[in-house]
Formats: sequence, structure tokens, C-alpha cells
Amino acid sequence: MAACGGGSKGGDSSADSGELSVAWWGNQDRNARQAKVNKAFEEANKGVKVKGSFFEWNDYWKKLSTQVAGKQMPDVVAMDYSYLQQYVENGQLQALDDYISDGTIKTKGIDKNVLNSGKMNGKTYALSLGSSSPALIYNKKVLDQAGLTMPKSMTLDEFEKMSKTIYEKTGYKTNFRYYEASELLEYVLRGEGKTLFKSKKLGVDAADLKPYFKVYQDGIDQGWHLGPDVFTEIQTGSVEQDPLVYGNDPGRRSWVSMKFTSQLTALQKVNKDADLELAPWPSSNLKKANYVKPGMFFSISKSCKNPKLAAKYIDFYTNNEKAVKAMLTDRGLPIASESLKAITPMLSPEEKKVITFMNDVVIPQSSAINPPSPASAATVNTQTLPQIEEALLYRKINAEGAAKQFEDEANSSLSR
Repeated sequence: MAACGGGSKGGDSSADSGELSVAWWGNQDRNARQAKVNKAFEEANKGVKVKGSFFEWNDYWKKLSTQVAGKQMPDVVAMDYSYLQQYVENGQLQALDDYISDGTIKTKGIDKNVLNSGKMNGKTYALSLGSSSPALIYNKKVLDQAGLTMPKSMTLDEFEKMSKTIYEKTGYKTNFRYYEASELLEYVLRGEGKTLFKSKKLGVDAADLKPYFKVYQDGIDQGWHLGPDVFTEIQTGSVEQDPLVYGNDPGRRSWVSMKFTSQLTALQKVNKDADLELAPWPSSNLKKANYVKPGMFFSISKSCKNPKLAAKYIDFYTNNEKAVKAMLTDRGLPIASESLKAITPMLSPEEKKVITFMNDVVIPQSSAINPPSPASAATVNTQTLPQIEEALLYRKINAEGAAKQFEDEANSSLSR
């Protein structure tokens, strides 16, 4: 994709011109919303053309990596907290501080902790697009059918017991966040007061890791976890094909999806027959494990030729009423207080559930989010962990072997 045009960097919106490329990951609902934001920005900045591109989660990072290698990164890129350090350390993002200090990106009404979440080495490289938190999104109708009530919190053992009971009484199985990144593993370890990633090595050993992998082993051995054949027939990482909402046979469906609060609305939209609710992920200590997370960031690539225009786009997304009303809570709760106030009358029942969950469950029972993972953790997230989980589902390895393999391979990647 072409870099943004070399138009004037003046403050007058009519002075900017050229093409601005913007990339993000998401589902069709998010893409439709984002297209409205892009159109509104074009209307507010005559002569500007926004070229948007989007992919599913896994494909997005593969594509972005290819664009980095070819020195053709989009001008404005969606960035995840788990990848931020990697892209900063590799010199692929521009600092936003000058545009914040000169008012191009206005930060009035934004919590300092939210702003700081995009900082590394004293500089701001990313601006959060919304606040979210880990959320066990579950189908309440299935729990009702099983005669169960979701507890306020539960351990891994209690989660296994509930999953087994649901399977025995309803036929619905479980997906323990198969083939996604390491946030759930990190969350479980946070509950134990442990840190998954340190700068050049893991902060844990195989004994600490084994309980997490044992959930997969037990689920396959006892029949209540979805088998690998289910995942070969769907697009992993796709909201529309998530086993929580996709398919007709309970034996190929999951009663739960380990996502983030920002994904509730999209999941509910693609299956209106489900009654989706929110609960914390399983852990031994909820307050230690739980945290508020930047739902997604926007950053400016190093190759962008008109970063002032890119900064104006990020400000528009954050503070313009048309933009925030188009996106609503798709990427989490708006970070600017005036933006949140503007959309409150428009919120759906699902979005109101998110606000209630964040205010009543997450914020009172949470601790500071871990620092961004080191750049080398990307290999662990995209290769090591998914391959080990796959081996567990195919019974090629047990929990003890999986924990040892993860420890060895992760430490090898982190040490490079």
C-alpha cells in the first residue's frame, strides 16, 4: 500500500491532501464501522483519500510482517499491546509526543494510565482506541439447560468441573482459547503472582505451566473439549466462526469463548439466538489476575511521509463525534470522557453489559497490566503455543511434556 501523500502539514483541514493508508484487524461489523469513520474523515479533510485494509487476526500480523520486510507498512496501523514492544524495538513506529504536545492529538479527558499504556522508553508510540478487559463470554442458555449458575470467579479446577457437567447434560463442549495468543496463560499465572514473560527468558518454569496445559489434556481425555477436527474446518480467530456462535451440532460448539469485553457485541450479533453474558477468566486469585487492557491501539508507521495527517486521523477517531458514534464500543469503551458521554444514549444492551461488567467486576477487582511482552514473544505466541496446543488436542503430547516443551522453546526464542 502506498505511503500517505506529501500534502501540506498545516493545521487547516483543507490544506492536507493525498492518500492515507490505514490497516486493522476485525470482523465484518468492525469493518463496516471503520469504513464510516474513514468516509467521515475524508469529508472533513478535502483532498484526502483514506485507503483502508483489514484482515482476520492471524492474517493481519502475517501481512503486516510482510509489509515491514518490503518497507511498505500502512501509514496508520492497528497495534496490539502484545506486539507493541516488538514494533517499537525494531524501529517501525513513530513517536506521537510532538503531536500530543502541539494539540494535533487532543488528550483532554483521557485517563493518564490509558495514555501511559502506549508508552515505551519514555515516549508515546500508540494511542489506545478503547478500554477492555479479559472476559469469559458464555451462552447463558446452555448453562440454564445444564442447571448451572455462573459463579463470580472460579479456579481452573472449577472451570474443568463446570465444562464437564455442561457436556454431560447438554452435549456442548468447551474451547479453552485454542490457537490464540498467550493472554489466558498469562492471566492464569498472574493469579499465582507470577509473570510469564521477562526480557530474555520466561518468568516461570514447567511446573508453573503444567496446570494450564492440563486443561487441554483433561478436556480431550474426558471428552468435553472440542477436538482438533472442529478447528480444521473453521477460520481460527474469526468472530463469525467462533465455536461459541458457529455451527448447529452442540458436539461441535463451545459454551464459552475466552475473549475480551470489546468482542461481546460482535459475537452476539452473529448469533441472536444465543444469550451471551460476561464473567472473569478462571484463576486462583481474581484481583491479582484481572486487569484493564487497551482494546487496540493506532500507531503511525516509520515510513509514513505525512505523519501530521496520520496524527489528525488518530485524533479524529478518538475525539470526533461522528467517528465515536460510528464505532461505539466495538474496540472497547471510548477513552475520552466526552466521547463516552456522546455515545451513551446509543448503546445496545450488550454494550451496557460491558460497561456494567467493567465498572462492577473488573475495575474493583484488578491490578496493573503487565508491561508489553518482549519482541521475541511474538514467536512464542504465533508458533510455539499454538503448535503445542495442537499436539495436546491430537494426543501427541501430555501436559507435562507440553509444559517442558513450552519452557524450552520459549526460553530459546526469548534469549535470541
